[in-house]
Amino acid sequence: MKIGMNLFLWTTRVTEQHFPLIEHLANSGFDLIELPNAEYSRHEINALRGHLDQLGLARTVATLCQEETNPIANNPQVRQRALEQLQREIDLTAQLGGEALIGPIHSAHKVFSGQGQSDTEFGYCVEFLRTAGEYAQSAGIELSVEFLNRFECYFLNTSKQAQSLVNAVALDNVGVLYDTHHAQIEERNQYDALSESIGCINQIHVSESHRGTPGTGTVDWSGVFSALNQHHYNGRIVIEAFGNTVPDIVSAVNIWRNNFSCEEEVYREGLALIQSKLSY
Repeated sequence: MKIGMNLFLWTTRVTEQHFPLIEHLANSGFDLIELPNAEYSRHEINALRGHLDQLGLARTVATLCQEETNPIANNPQVRQRALEQLQREIDLTAQLGGEALIGPIHSAHKVFSGQGQSDTEFGYCVEFLRTAGEYAQSAGIELSVEFLNRFECYFLNTSKQAQSLVNAVALDNVGVLYDTHHAQIEERNQYDALSESIGCINQIHVSESHRGTPGTGTVDWSGVFSALNQHHYNGRIVIEAFGNTVPDIVSAVNIWRNNFSCEEEVYREGLALIQSKLSY
């Protein structure tokens, strides 16, 4: 198992100015860093990979789909652009020495149809993720498909839906990302939801109801960790929190205020929560 920290709390593009932060996170006890997908030069990729290697940190890359790269669009040209974009992001993940590309890579973020998932859209998504998954498999990369709450997407809202999707894709390197923030909105019971889909999950996002410091909101952490402990979950566990100092994040997920006193509180108390709740 690896315990990680997502860097969206500080930035949507990592530069050398963030290297001291990454080193501090490593010294604080993290095994993994979750990097934002962005345009990086070859020099930047090599420098970032070298820094992470030196610190002994595993890494993942976080991304999402936009309207112009929507995997479930009716327009086949849009679906093709979505595939080409995801393949480039898989390449970036491999170049950075990453182990997984993660996020809501099933449909366009905050683009709504006025109804729920259709059979046609499900078919498009299965085809998309199977092709992308095979491409990722050849690069030694996992895909972690994140379901989102109803206010951010309509296509994939629950762990059961996500499990059905990855089962249809039927590739060992394509799994579910279970985010506790989204789950506490959509699931009736976190323990049951996790227990029923644990076999498909390859990453957990520890994310509070208000997106701030884990353990200070309404997420049922006892239920979450009871399920992980009972089933001896051995995938990635990554803290994800957001603040109001990163403009792209503010507009993307509607963060109008900080629910923490400082960023250090988020990762120190979040890590302490994880370590105190895990019992295997």
